[in-house]
This record gives sequence, C-alpha cells and structure tokens, in this order.
Amino acid sequence: MRFLFVCFLTLFAGSLAASEAHSSNVPFEEDSAAVRAALRLSLRYPGTTRTFSPGALPADLHGETIGPVNSTRLWLVGGTMFAANAAIMIYYFTTFYNDEYAARAPFHTFNDWYNADLNVDKLGHVWGTQAYVQALYHMFRWTNMQERDAMYWSSGTALLYQLEMEITDGLYAKWGFSWWDMGANTVGAMWPNLQRIYPALQPVMLKMSYHPSASVKKDWVEHDYLRDYDGFTYWLTLAVDDVLPAALKPWWPDWLGVAVGYGANRTMLGKNIYNSADGVGQGEQEWYISLDYDLRKLPGDSPFLRWLKESFNIFHLPAPAIRITPSAVYYGLYF
Repeated sequence: MRFLFVCFLTLFAGSLAASEAHSSNVPFEEDSAAVRAALRLSLRYPGTTRTFSPGALPADLHGETIGPVNSTRLWLVGGTMFAANAAIMIYYFTTFYNDEYAARAPFHTFNDWYNADLNVDKLGHVWGTQAYVQALYHMFRWTNMQERDAMYWSSGTALLYQLEMEITDGLYAKWGFSWWDMGANTVGAMWPNLQRIYPALQPVMLKMSYHPSASVKKDWVEHDYLRDYDGFTYWLTLAVDDVLPAALKPWWPDWLGVAVGYGANRTMLGKNIYNSADGVGQGEQEWYISLDYDLRKLPGDSPFLRWLKESFNIFHLPAPAIRITPSAVYYGLYF
C-alpha cells in the first residue's frame, strides 16, 4: 500500500511542480535587520529556505538553477522509493509479522504511552520520520522540484510511510494503531522543514546513537533490532555558537555543541518478554549530558556535500558524556 501511495504522490508532486515556472519568493527590503539575520543563519546552514531580491534570479544563493522538473530524475526517484518500500515491507512480513506475532485481528488502536520501552520508541518515531523527510527532500530537490514543493511532499510522503506501518500494526493482535506514535511521526515530519523555513530553529537538532545492548547479546531480540530499546539513546542537541553573544563567539569552536540524551535500561526481562506491569514500563530511565559535533560546519557547499553533511548530522558521534541517572557514570567516549 505504501509504495502505491508514494508513487502517486511523487508523480502528482512532479506534475504540479512542472506546471509552474520556478520563481522568486516575495521580495524583501534589503535593509531589514530581521532578514539580514535570517540570511546569515541560512548561509551558515545551507539548504534552508531563502528569499531573494529580483536581481538574485534565475539562480539561488548556492548556484542551483531554477527551471522545470527533470522528468527522468523524477521517475528514478519514484522507482527508488517504490523498490525501497517494497523491500522494507517484504522484510517485515517475513520476519517481524511472523511466528508468534502473526495473529491477525480487526483493526484496532491501543495506548502505548510509557509502556516497557519507556517512550524511547516515541523519540525513535520522531527521529525516523525526520530521517525520511531529509532524504526525500534532497531527492525531490535533485529532480529540480521547487523548494517549497519539495518540503511539502517530503513531509507528506514521510508521514504516509509511517501511517502505513501504523495501519499494519493495527491489524495484528500483538500490536495496534497508536495515536501517540502518529503524534511523534507528525513532529518528525514537520521539524526538518520548519528549520528550513525558520533558520533560527537550525541550532536545535534531534540525533540518535546506538550500541547493541545486553538484550541483543543474550539473543532476546529477534529480527527487528529497532526494538532493542536499551541500545538507543536520543539526543537533543544545541549548536552553542549560534546562541552565544557576539563577544563570546571567538572563545567557542563553531562546530562544538552540547547535548542532553535520553535512553532506557532493562526494558526486557527475557526473549520477547517486555518489562512492564499493567502496561506501564518498569525499567530504568537513563539521562546523559554530552558534547556534540555539528557536521554542517564542515567545509563544502555543493548540493551533494550539503546532503551528505545533513544526512550524517542526525547521528550523535562518539563524544565525552556523563550519565546522571539512574547513577553517575563518566564516559571518555559514548556512542
């Protein structure tokens, strides 16, 4: 189902974008302090939405030409999305939706707020949908789609991906359609493109790090390692240099940020046995403070390099960290 909708949306978005010539946004006053500030931020974080004076056309600030959508590239993007979705769904239906999880049921919803995974999965939904949006945005832009349309359709298609999975969950007895998951998916679908529209939001990122937990090493987790919740940590990061007063900026490396991390421990008690009582998780919350690296500050401003830096910047790379709960642990490098 997902790939049929994706192909429809891809082709519809392409035809919509192709039917109108790319043009500048509403002109702005060149001496506006607010616009100058937004422009400085957008240049620090290439790929954000930009406004242009009439003299800036017909190319944007990064030299990307403005013209009709490339239909050949659009078909390649649609085919890639079709194949990727088909492979993902085949994998899930032959592994996760199998064995003891194969029992079907009428479509139903369920409340999975703070169950055995202690809401680590909700952050995973935000992060995963954001990753979809970033990839799809750059794919659509590669077709020469107008930036505004690329944002609309990357967010919409990513949300559709996740909706398909939630509907599938709703048809299996072990699971159900989760409105909490869809809420998290919506946040993930909106945030990357809100950052493009409002450059002042760019310093704040949600990143992920992972290391196989004891549950994996004990073979308690089968097939779907996305459910190894003890192994994931999600980080709310801040690019410190962008919020410092001007007088302090020379004293702080522009690529160095700080992060607050959240994870969980003891979410499983055995093979496919989740640690909960009456639907409430009984494991331990883990909170961290860490340094962070902003890969967007690396040199290079071509479309490919901007895509590469943005893609890797959603991961929290190994850095010094302190776990503050449930007990203090100091890490020279934590991933």
